[in-house]
Amino acid sequence: NAYTAKIGITYYKQKIACHYASLIQGSLEQECRLAEIECGFEHFGVIVRFESPVEVLLYDDALTINRGLCDIIARVGPVILRNVYLTSAVRSEGHRNRFPHLRFHIDRNPLQPTRYSMYTRDPYDAEQRYPRTASTLFTANIVSHLQGIKEGDVVRGIDKGVRASAPLFEKEDMSGVISNIVLEQRWDEPESTGEIAMIDNATALHASYYRDIVQKGYRIGVRYLAGI
Repeated sequence: NAYTAKIGITYYKQKIACHYASLIQGSLEQECRLAEIECGFEHFGVIVRFESPVEVLLYDDALTINRGLCDIIARVGPVILRNVYLTSAVRSEGHRNRFPHLRFHIDRNPLQPTRYSMYTRDPYDAEQRYPRTASTLFTANIVSHLQGIKEGDVVRGIDKGVRASAPLFEKEDMSGVISNIVLEQRWDEPESTGEIAMIDNATALHASYYRDIVQKGYRIGVRYLAGI
């Protein structure tokens, strides 16, 4: 099946360091060590779009994600697939959710076996077949930490580790954030186009971004998967 693939945000660590240049003391690597948060993403996210609709089998009956996907997610974080759909046998699995506005959070803690989240737009669903008016945003754990320092919610050298939930960027112009240090999945492919996004909750956080404040968009499909 013919497809195109591209990186979501190139040179990601460099862009994080540049965005927080006035705040970082030393290097980004030093900030990561001080915060006890790893950030191994040279680039962030990969977006794959198939030329024609493709049925994909991404996990098995034990809800274990494909090994190849685990390797890709470990290397670049979010994986976004467009013009795809799940098999009819698993299409109704999971639940649906609408996340709080710009409250970046994790779905699962790293100790839970099903630490991967998969978000789906079902092209065969009466509601989800239409483009969505709300985006899902993804960012690395260290961004939440640095933004917390900037906003006064995190104390450098005292607060360590990943925050499970935090409102971020609520007073910022998102045009300087999205596609720079935050990856946006808009869910706005044409009608009857399936879309899937996957993350590892151990390395990335996510939030909803309401492009239309009045219409916050339908609930997106969510399911939790284990890794190999």
